[in-house]
Parts: sequence; structure tokens; C-alpha cells
Amino acid sequence: MSVADANPITIRAARWPQDLPAAQLLLRHYAEFLVHNPAGPVNICLTDYEKELATLPERYLEPEAVLLLAFREDEAVGCVAIKQRRDRPGSCEMKRLWTEPSTRGAGLGRKLIQAAMDWSRAQGATELLLDTVAEAMPDAVLLYRRMGFVETERHNTNPIPGLLFMKVDLL
Repeated sequence: MSVADANPITIRAARWPQDLPAAQLLLRHYAEFLVHNPAGPVNICLTDYEKELATLPERYLEPEAVLLLAFREDEAVGCVAIKQRRDRPGSCEMKRLWTEPSTRGAGLGRKLIQAAMDWSRAQGATELLLDTVAEAMPDAVLLYRRMGFVETERHNTNPIPGLLFMKVDLL
């Protein structure tokens, strides 16, 4: 039995309010990475971030949106947020993909993206959208491409310069 088998990862929708502290911790780690990444500080939607963290249960409430959390035993080790795009019927948008450094290289990012795709399909979406700063997250962009995401036109009003817009068809 490998170490990975001894500590399996489970992914599920956040349960509010009990998962709020774990979700906030993961998303603070995400923000810290963006501010201190090797490509230089990136302010990807971090304006009013503390307010966003305080209101996660209202922001990510099914069936309109969800925050998926990955757990290894009782420890939260990753997350991804998905929202339906009411302004773009048939679309969902993926945000805030994060895996803790201790889990990197074990396929957790792929599992979270697949879970986001599955959730989006269950909501009737035919495409999943995202935006990212490729310089700050080259490994994530590589993973997105491996999972079928392709570059697309701007699909939101995110004002951050240098954004890469991507989508994957869910059909």
C-alpha cells in the first residue's frame, strides 16, 4: 500500500458554516502565493478579499455556485470555486483553484478540475470558463491545457493586465 492509498483524498462541496475556517485558510494561502510568486505580485481579484472570505457561504451556495474542498482525512488540502454564469447561459466559471504545496505532484489539481467540470455538467453547463495570469501560474496553465482547455476571448470584466482567458467544452 502506498502513502497516497493510506491517506485518500475526498472532494466535496463546502458545508457552511462548519467548513468556513478551512476554506478561508486555503484561500488565504492562495492569495499569499499570488502576492509572493516568482513572477512578481499578482492582484488577481484580491480587492476586498477579506470581505470575500467572510462571505464565502453567501457567495458559494448551491445550485448557483459551489466551493469544492479536498480533504486528506480531516485536513483541507485544496479547493476550487465554480459559479454559474447567468449572463452567459450554459456556462460556468472556475475560480480560486488551489492545492497545498504538500499535495503537489499527486494529481490533486487534476481531480479538483475534474470535479469542477462534473459539477458544471450537473448544472447543465456546456462550457467551463476561467481566467488566469499565465506568468504567475505556468503549472496551472499547463494542467488546464492537458485537460482540454483552450484560449478564448475575454469573457468577464476582470481588470488585471495580462490575463489569459480559457474554456473547455463539457459536451
